[in-house]
Amino acid sequence: MFIVLEKTDFRCIILWHMNNINQEMQAEFHNRASAGFFSVYSSFENAVSNVSRRSEELKFQQVKKQYAQILEQQLQTIAKDILIKHKNEKQVNEIDQMFLQFIRDYLHRFVQKVNDL
Repeated sequence: MFIVLEKTDFRCIILWHMNNINQEMQAEFHNRASAGFFSVYSSFENAVSNVSRRSEELKFQQVKKQYAQILEQQLQTIAKDILIKHKNEKQVNEIDQMFLQFIRDYLHRFVQKVNDL
């Protein structure tokens, strides 16, 4: 059985495909980024477990900066891997910008969580 499609139907199919790929890429990023986030945060907690913020605030801030950089590098690697995997998709530039925002969001969340300690 064949279905006759009009031009507008092709646009709908293309948009659906683009949205589906976009959602797949977002899901993959968030799954991997969340795992990385909690891994880095756990490592950070271990690294500062014997650091008193009252007497060693400078050391605490230095370790926070170090682990924020580690997290940022991991998130950038995740984004790069996904973009390479989907390099032939039309929305790669838009998705790259979206990943940059996600990375900023994860880093902000990390700093907030650390500051709450």
